[in-house]
Amino acid sequence: MTTRNPSGRKGMILLNVLLVVSVAAIMVTLMMTSQEVAIDRTVRFREAAQARAYTRAGEASVIVALRRDAVEASASDHAREAWRAVEDQNVVIEGGRFSLQVRDDQAFFNLNSVGSGNPLARARFARVLEALGLSDQILDPVVSYVSTTGPLANLGELRVVGLQPAEIETLSQLVAALPRETAININTADERLLAVLFDSPVTARLLASRRQRLGYLTPADLSGLNTLVPAGAGFTSNFFTVETEVQVGETRQRTASALVRRASPAGAQVVVYSRQRLSPSLAENAGGSNQHQVVSD
Repeated sequence: MTTRNPSGRKGMILLNVLLVVSVAAIMVTLMMTSQEVAIDRTVRFREAAQARAYTRAGEASVIVALRRDAVEASASDHAREAWRAVEDQNVVIEGGRFSLQVRDDQAFFNLNSVGSGNPLARARFARVLEALGLSDQILDPVVSYVSTTGPLANLGELRVVGLQPAEIETLSQLVAALPRETAININTADERLLAVLFDSPVTARLLASRRQRLGYLTPADLSGLNTLVPAGAGFTSNFFTVETEVQVGETRQRTASALVRRASPAGAQVVVYSRQRLSPSLAENAGGSNQHQVVSD
């Protein structure tokens, strides 16, 4: 005859109860975690949408200023005009901060100009490399690559020919990649690039000093120095980049929007022809990669 063990049976019942309670607790925890993740995702989506809206609003402000500038001051483009005054730094917005910078892309040497086989463009690029302290060994591979592959969308493509990130960063001080032939704007170009254009550091220094004092240059200023406007240079621009950085809550977006201004029967038009997603400028996020997105609007 087998003797029953009541205490053992009670122990099994208690174990089963504890198991059920444990499973229920795990299920509740999973449900709560899932809800928290869903809520967090919703918040992030909302923050990202708000950040994009601020970016588009910043673009729109610059577009309006550039259109007005084409009507009111078409003879020149310089840093004291209204399109540059749109810039803001660390403006407090609802839930975060907003910054906007405008860059005149025709203040740079257009690297895509070397792809046409123009000897002047090649010679100027060689002098740009010298002005930046970069090796002249870069010249032939870059010119060959641009000539073979066609216009570059951005300087980052030069990694293909062996340029290091630090070299590309240095190059970007005086060089840009624009989608068509452009003239360098004397009113916004760096003094080092002026020295390349006029083949004279002394002339460049005099022009930069006068520009700083008066705000912009005219053909008369060049005549006063017994010099002419160099080939491939001018006093106006039609390519610009708007760089915005927006922080809403824990979401941070930094975008470079490339604009082109062009004439039309209805008047001046300014459109976004590409957007580039940039890494946030804060040091802890500096390792992110850039993503280029061409847009049609």
